[in-house]
Amino acid sequence: MAKAKKKKASKASARKQAKTAKAKTGKPKGATAPAQKKKKAPPAELATLKKKAEEARTELVKAENEANALRMQAKSVESVAKKAYAEAVAPYREACRRAGVECEFAGGKAGCVTERVSYLVEKVKGGIRIMIKGRPETDEVISFKTLDKSIGKAAVAYMEKFIGAKEAVGNKAAGLGNRIRAALAKK
Repeated sequence: MAKAKKKKASKASARKQAKTAKAKTGKPKGATAPAQKKKKAPPAELATLKKKAEEARTELVKAENEANALRMQAKSVESVAKKAYAEAVAPYREACRRAGVECEFAGGKAGCVTERVSYLVEKVKGGIRIMIKGRPETDEVISFKTLDKSIGKAAVAYMEKFIGAKEAVGNKAAGLGNRIRAALAKK
């Protein structure tokens, strides 16, 4: 072990000696070729260059302000046109709805957007009572025994029974599962 330490120490000292030898024979670190004095720009030239730069900056600010004003003007024109369109289409849509005919001017929601569902969840004697707000026919009590197995599966089963398949309506069961957990946590 002592020999290994001596070898490491001798290698390290050999490296240091090689570095110092290179430093002595090579160029000093800070020195460069003979110093060439850089010509300073005459003050008159600096003033003209500075003036050109300031003028360019002023033009840039002016262009940015003009572009912002045009954007605002375009937004206001667009909002006026949207309002006029909505006012013109609303009576026609209403007439189509009354006549039971499909209107070619679709409303604000896209076709892929599902209805919003709010749940009423409360703890009762036998389990958890769940109902979709505004739909009393969806009232159901899920037993504690079922909820002990899996709250998520119980929520999915309720959702598929009363709302529809997850592929069609999205993940409405996640919110229901969270509401059930909150109701179970209450005493």
